[in-house]
Amino acid sequence: TKKSAEEKEKKREEKAAAREAEKERKRIEKERAKENRALEREKAAALAAVNKIRTDKKVSTPEMIVDFPTSINYTIKLQAETLLKDLDVESSSWHSPVENVVKWRRKIKSRYNEELEHWEPIPMRVESETYAMVIVPADQFVELALGQSNNTLESHVVQMQTHFPSHTIIYLLEGISLWLRKNRTVRNRQFVSAVRDGLGGEQADAPPPSTQSRRRKAAPVYIDEDTIEDALLQLQVLHGALIHHTSLPLETAQWIAVFTQHISTVPYRRQREETNAASAGFCMESGQVRTGDGARDTYLRMLQEVGRVTAPIAYGIASEYDSVAKLVRGLEEHGPLVLEKVRKSANKDGAYSDRTVGQAVSRRLHKIFTGREEGSTDI
Repeated sequence: TKKSAEEKEKKREEKAAAREAEKERKRIEKERAKENRALEREKAAALAAVNKIRTDKKVSTPEMIVDFPTSINYTIKLQAETLLKDLDVESSSWHSPVENVVKWRRKIKSRYNEELEHWEPIPMRVESETYAMVIVPADQFVELALGQSNNTLESHVVQMQTHFPSHTIIYLLEGISLWLRKNRTVRNRQFVSAVRDGLGGEQADAPPPSTQSRRRKAAPVYIDEDTIEDALLQLQVLHGALIHHTSLPLETAQWIAVFTQHISTVPYRRQREETNAASAGFCMESGQVRTGDGARDTYLRMLQEVGRVTAPIAYGIASEYDSVAKLVRGLEEHGPLVLEKVRKSANKDGAYSDRTVGQAVSRRLHKIFTGREEGSTDI
């Protein structure tokens, strides 16, 4: 009996130990499942974060880093850095081999999975963008266009292409419009002076001594505008450079920020276009198509997309035919003039005016909703 009692006690202890072990196993499994769920939620959140609409500049712009050349005008740099800070964009300085070249880098935190057709988070790395923008003041551009001091526009472009191969090169020309106005003023003054001096007589060539003594500075020289226009065409047509004009340093700083925003969306726009092309789909920017709050509002907005169908006409038609199906049925059963005498709505509350839809709009809607021509573009 003593042995049997010990055996029973031993069995009870074994069962208790087994229950404790089972309880501990379940607890560990529960904690592991909880950790897995938390990990899955984190993965889902990270996946959702990298799959935001990255063609939206507000989402993609903070990825950018702007590298300013050490040679850039300090005023432009200060103003641009202030604007970029508001956009949550980092900036730094670099020693550019060509004067006044701004370039960009990107903080890459995701990659596109073509099989699953979504973006996946990856450890962050920084890569250079293939864009280089050189800021050229008007006086420098004129000097390049004239080819003075063995420094020609051709040689400048070759320098850019040598140091920035496979880059999209942008020439940001500051003050060209102002320079052209001043140049025309010089031409006009020379013309007036020639007329006053007898159209090129001896006195025009040799001003009075009193006048000569007053003129300490050399008179401005008119430069043929065709030379400048030819240089601009050479940049665009022969060298494929992009050109943008600004008037003042502040505008130049603003356009550095604008280009930063645009460049930030480029890879995502390209990816979207490739995806749409591969799937024969299409995509529109938000705001291009007005959306309704419900079935009735969408129906009313759809009617207003038709030419000459105003809001009063749409509300009047919707009061008679409150859905697309009923409208199509009515047009098919009663012909092209069924909407002719439908009264227009005076307001959204249902009050009617004395004016009617009329024959022209009725026929137009009948043709659109009952037509069978595939190539029709009526709307």
